[in-house]
Parts: sequence; C-alpha cells; structure tokens
Amino acid sequence: MKSKFKIQTILSQFDKNLDNIISEDIPILKKIKKQVISSGGKRIRPFAHYLFCQFLNVKDVSWLDVGSVAELIHAASLLHDDVVDNAPIRRGKPTIGASFGNKTAILAGDYLLACGISRLNTLGNPELMEIFSQVLRDLSVSELLQMEWEKNPNITLKIYDQIIYGKTASLFGVCTEAAAILANQSKEKRKEFRQFGVRLGKLFQKKDDCLDYFVDSKASGKEFLKDFKNGLFTYPVLVLRSKLSLLEKRKLNQLFQKETRNANDETIILDLMNAKHVPSLLHKELEKEKNELLVFLNQFPKSEERELFIEQLGRLT
Repeated sequence: MKSKFKIQTILSQFDKNLDNIISEDIPILKKIKKQVISSGGKRIRPFAHYLFCQFLNVKDVSWLDVGSVAELIHAASLLHDDVVDNAPIRRGKPTIGASFGNKTAILAGDYLLACGISRLNTLGNPELMEIFSQVLRDLSVSELLQMEWEKNPNITLKIYDQIIYGKTASLFGVCTEAAAILANQSKEKRKEFRQFGVRLGKLFQKKDDCLDYFVDSKASGKEFLKDFKNGLFTYPVLVLRSKLSLLEKRKLNQLFQKETRNANDETIILDLMNAKHVPSLLHKELEKEKNELLVFLNQFPKSEERELFIEQLGRLT
C-alpha cells in the first residue's frame, strides 16, 4: 500500500508538470491537453527515469522536466499512431482523432512535441537535447518501417526488432541514459544505462504484443486478438512462423491475406499457437529477459525505489 501511494505521488508530480509544460494557446488545445493528461496510462517511461535518478542520487531538479518531456514524446506518438491506425478508441476513451478529427490530432501531436522540445531547451544541456533529438528520428524511421512492413508476410524478426527499437525501446533507453547524464556519469556508464532501457523497452513491446493473443480483454484492457483481426505480423506470429513447416507457413499466410478474419480463423491461429507451444516459449523468453534485467538492478543498494522498479518489472511477464 505504501509503495502504491508513493507511485501515485510521483505520477501526480509528472501530471502537474505536464499541465505546466503544455501551454495551450487556443480553446481546442486546452481540450486536447485535458484529454491527454487525464487519459492516464502507466507513465512507465518517466517513472523509469525517476527511479534511475534515485539510484544515482541525482540532485539536479531537472529530472522532473526530463521525465515529463519523455512522456510528452510518447503521448504525441500515440496521437500520430491513432491517426495512422484510424483507431477510434484509446484506453477505453475516444481518441483525439475520433473526437476532433485526424488533422487536428496530427497537429496536436506536433504541438506536444514542440512544447516538450521547448522545455528541454530551457535546461541548457546539449547532451540531453542530442539524445532526445535522436529519439524523434528513431520514432519517424520506425513508423515508416512499420507502415511498409506491417501486413507484409516477408517481414523478418530482424525488421521487427528495428521497428520496436525506434517505436518503443529508443525512448526507454533515453529515459535511463538521461538519468546517467544528470548524474554526470561516464560515457561507458551512460551506454550501460541506455542499453538497460532499450532492453526494457523491447521487453515491454513484446509483452504488449503477447497480450493480444494470450490474455483476454478483461484482464489486459485491450481488445482480444485485435492485432490478428487487423492482419498485423506481431511478435507471437513471427515466433510461430519460425516453428512451422513450409505448408503450415502457407496456410498461416493465407489467414493474413484475407480481407477480414472470422471466428473460425481466430480458432485456427490460437490452435496453431498452442500446438507449437508458442505461449510457453514466449513466457520463458520474457521471463529470462526479465531476470537478466533484475541482475542489473541488483547492483544498486536495496531501497524502496529499487523494490518499486522490481515490482513494475514483474508485471511484464
């Protein structure tokens, strides 16, 4: 209970700071700002930044702005994603595009990015500006790659890894690396911390992909088999494909080539997943990765912050 209260206190600080950073100029932006902040979300990126700042005993008060900028970049990317995906719902609520139109959503996402970069610039730290600028480039590249390959049966695990690096892992990496920058750590330590964040981000994305196939909507908060219905080649499908014979691969591709997939198709894909033991294989893989990340965390003295992070990490497998 105490840990949960502390998490909520920290997240509340980020929300108040986001409210301060997004300086809306016209009524429509005020409405969008309210929806973006109240939409919730795990705030796992700024929370990871906060915890690593605690690990490194960061005294620089810039941590709150840095974590908030990371969340703004994430929020802007979601606005753009929902337009690309033509998504009507996000976290159980209408998307900005559904509420105000896709053109408004795109411009609002750009505005959030501008607010974030403007605040980052006030910190006067060129190293932070450099790594966050790289994140924006990574996001753009990954979105283009995803659009190119999302329904292409020739997509490989290597291409998938490139996509999730730019889409998710790069921003996680910046959140942990930024803590090392604020703590004046060496370049070697910065690289080490960034790599932890990148691995955490990839784990986070793979887990999110797995929710679509192996956790029902009530438990996950996501529409069950939504990715499959949309014909997307996500991580569980790519792992499944690596276990299939040539004939089975052709049948799998036929499922994804259909204009729409029905209840019978859903049964077929789930039966294939179970027949090839994909759920257990992925669980073992994610558990192994989680345990390796825990080894990294064990270098820090035991503290309430470390236990909070371990608690959050435990939910990813």
